[in-house]
Amino acid sequence: MTAKTLPSLLLILTWLAVMRSTRSSGLWVAVISLPGTFMHEALHGLVGLVLFAKPRSFSIFPKRQGNTWMLGSVGFTNLNIWNAAPVAFAPLLMLGLGWLLYEHWMLPTFLMSNYLIWVASGYVVACSLFSCIPSTTDIKVGAVSGLMYGSVGFGLWHFVH
Repeated sequence: MTAKTLPSLLLILTWLAVMRSTRSSGLWVAVISLPGTFMHEALHGLVGLVLFAKPRSFSIFPKRQGNTWMLGSVGFTNLNIWNAAPVAFAPLLMLGLGWLLYEHWMLPTFLMSNYLIWVASGYVVACSLFSCIPSTTDIKVGAVSGLMYGSVGFGLWHFVH
């Protein structure tokens, strides 16, 4: 951590704190995290499309479910043991996207003293970090497939060693 990176890291943490503080407010969390929700659901859809999971529906409009809010969803007609884990855990790719945005957009705008764009870029980076976490539904959908991949990987590792 250097004097050049500390302000950007503090800005991201501030945005994450704002997003976290709205978590229980229902509609406000949906509004403030909308770009992250769009990226989260778009990654489910794109990976599902590439892996033939056949996306059939896409929504980023929040829906109330009892005491909680579902911020977005993607429906599929061909999820199976082979594609469920990659599709369910696709939003984790936003960690890499957040890092790329931080390195190639946020830090350069700070160093060029373009503070308005810097604050906006910090928001986008924070959205990518805030929304990359798989939901409980994502975990349930990808669990069996993930266990299958983990078992195959462990078996291959054990066979080689």
